[in-house]
Amino acid sequence: MIGIIRAAADELMLPGIWSLAPLPALIGLLVFLFIALARGWIIPRSSHEREMGQANKRGDEWRDTAIGERAVNQEIRAQNTMLLEAQRISDKFYTAMTPPKAGDQRVGT
Repeated sequence: MIGIIRAAADELMLPGIWSLAPLPALIGLLVFLFIALARGWIIPRSSHEREMGQANKRGDEWRDTAIGERAVNQEIRAQNTMLLEAQRISDKFYTAMTPPKAGDQRVGT
């Protein structure tokens, strides 16, 4: 039984540098991956440029949409201002035309 466990443990041992120093080997692997990404060894420059171009295109579309929405919001604010002014005028008219009742407290007069 012990011989089987020992044989399984021997098979699970990491080869080469991994068995000597696993943490420095892992750090070295991460450094290599970082350098490979930075230099374009893993992701080709053409793929990166294509993706960045598409991202910039989407950004330009979003900016154009935001500018269009700004114009729409300005128009809505102008319409709301006109509606509020019409309401103030009609409120003043009806307030002036109706006689006050006993105990009424009018706001804004």
